Amino acid sequence: MKLKIVSEGTGDTTKVVNAETGEEVEGVINLDLSLDAFHVDAAIVIRDPHLSIDNLNVQEIRQGDSGAHDGTAGNPDNQQHSEQAGFQI
Repeated sequence: MKLKIVSEGTGDTTKVVNAETGEEVEGVINLDLSLDAFHVDAAIVIRDPHLSIDNLNVQEIRQGDSGAHDGTAGNPDNQQHSEQAGFQI
């Protein structure tokens, strides 16, 4: 899906729509634009999106993990717990 940002110059009139159908994208809570003479970059934040993700690498954080790494293999904080995951929301 291609997205299109439509605005009349104010935040109240700005919306994100499906470029092909014109249907408004629901759940948009933030829109950041960065422009220069040659490019436009947009970051769109959507609350509660529908997700379907397969083959995602995840890292489990266990209670007591500090996130610190002191360089020793015996310290449980230095052992990563990774696995493949898939889920749908």
